[in-house]
Amino acid sequence: VDWRRSLGGDRVVVSMRGIASGFGLTGLVLGASLALTGVSGAQTPADSPDPLHEAERSVVRVVTVSLDALGEPVALETGSGFAVAPGLVVTNHHVVQGAAQAVEIDTFVIPERDAGGQSQKAKVTQTWADADLALLSAPGLSSPPMTIAQAEPGKEATVRALGYPGVTDEVRKLSLAEILRPQEPYVTSGSIALFSSIAPGGGRIDTVFHTAAINPGNSGGPLIDVCGRVIGVNTWGAGSQLGDDGQVTAPQGQFIASQSSVLAKFLGDAQVKANFVDGACVPASIQVLDDRLKADESAIAGERDQITQLQTQLQAGQSRARQLSLMLNLIAIALGALVVALIALRLTPKRTRAVPVAEPPIASASPTAREVVT
Repeated sequence: VDWRRSLGGDRVVVSMRGIASGFGLTGLVLGASLALTGVSGAQTPADSPDPLHEAERSVVRVVTVSLDALGEPVALETGSGFAVAPGLVVTNHHVVQGAAQAVEIDTFVIPERDAGGQSQKAKVTQTWADADLALLSAPGLSSPPMTIAQAEPGKEATVRALGYPGVTDEVRKLSLAEILRPQEPYVTSGSIALFSSIAPGGGRIDTVFHTAAINPGNSGGPLIDVCGRVIGVNTWGAGSQLGDDGQVTAPQGQFIASQSSVLAKFLGDAQVKANFVDGACVPASIQVLDDRLKADESAIAGERDQITQLQTQLQAGQSRARQLSLMLNLIAIALGALVVALIALRLTPKRTRAVPVAEPPIASASPTAREVVT
């Protein structure tokens, strides 16, 4: 088996010399097809709020089998992809393009280990060769759709590349059956190095150069921010180059993805209703602090309102107290004046009025003339 590396996937070009004794290529691919259609992953999705884990559950491995006119397999390629809507997966066009001599091409998607469900045979429904994008339909796929960011992140943003690089499978010595089973995706972290309107090869495609390492097999996988939102589709990597002087150079750290704006146009043309979000990414830890700060501010505002109400009530009480005090003072003054008046009346001497006394009649000493005559 001769492995030819291209970032579009891990291509296996099979020759008769590469077939192990006692096994034909047809048997190998038939066994692979059985594994693709019969192997299931975990049935219960992990319940975790972690953005990275949620993003991992949406990533799939893409396997393409090329067949000749006799139905004999001539190549097998692997790449990555991710769900953008129920039963719909985005990957790179060259991952599903198949071998040049292929008469028939079969494509399969294998869900992530914690996403649950089984491997699905997929159908290519839309392609954009210039942007190297393809849309696959897999109605029975259980992978949850990813959220796609419309806002361009800053260069200081941390990014992560998710996918299934073939070199990782080789290092772990995975058998074909193990490769075709649902696996946990490989994750690398880095930062944004450059935003460009020119893709490798000179095409006018908005791209993002980043430092999250990708390898053959990562192609078609998502580039995400720390909120787990898609900001690009990993597509290119700089390979070895032969200079004019005959020297071979191997550039380091040249990892390129098409931007989410390109993905949005592709999905719009395909009339796919994906989950797009605006605004900058706010990490969960900062969001928790922000929510707590807002809650504290709300509580402080409520306490401030209560204090204002209490101050208003206190001022009203003080006003009533002043009015009551004024009334009491007036009453006290009136009572004082009344007491003074009463005391003054008591201390004033009474004036007595003289009553004429009748004098008693004075008795006559000698009889009157009438009495004498009588």
